[in-house]
Amino acid sequence: MRCFGSKGYAATTIADIEKAAGLAPGAGGTYRHFRSKQAILEAVVDAIVAAPDDELAPPATDLEGSAHASLRYMSEGLTRLFFRDLDDFPEQRERIVDRTVTGPYRIVAERIRAHNPSVDAEALAAVLLGSLINFRVIEVLIGEGRNGVSQERFVRAWASVYRAAVESER
Repeated sequence: MRCFGSKGYAATTIADIEKAAGLAPGAGGTYRHFRSKQAILEAVVDAIVAAPDDELAPPATDLEGSAHASLRYMSEGLTRLFFRDLDDFPEQRERIVDRTVTGPYRIVAERIRAHNPSVDAEALAAVLLGSLINFRVIEVLIGEGRNGVSQERFVRAWASVYRAAVESER
């Protein structure tokens, strides 16, 4: 993920991947495990979609911790890979969207509904998760700090909005 995220799929060589994995670059060790660079990309996507629900949508018992965990999950490598390279791999792109976007929206909406059935849980989940995604995307694509607030300030505000929205229609 780090190699593809930092250099892009096309510019990443097997030797780059071997070096990052602690293998001797150019010795062919990678081909004992993967038939091609695309197979490595598919294995990366397999690992992403295999993440447990609590990693993709952490429980809301600690909202600030959940927001930080979500931002960490949307690592720079994953975000750059998604926007830069996955148009060439639509099946892999769709797998990531289903698991890391659609899945967490559903999970968070279910948790919100269980906490307060009187709110529009799907819309609230879209607002909350959309803002987390937007924060990370702006940092990755435009530059850290370009959101105008630190991550810590953002997370505090995000958790405050989450609490207010869930409790507002009781």
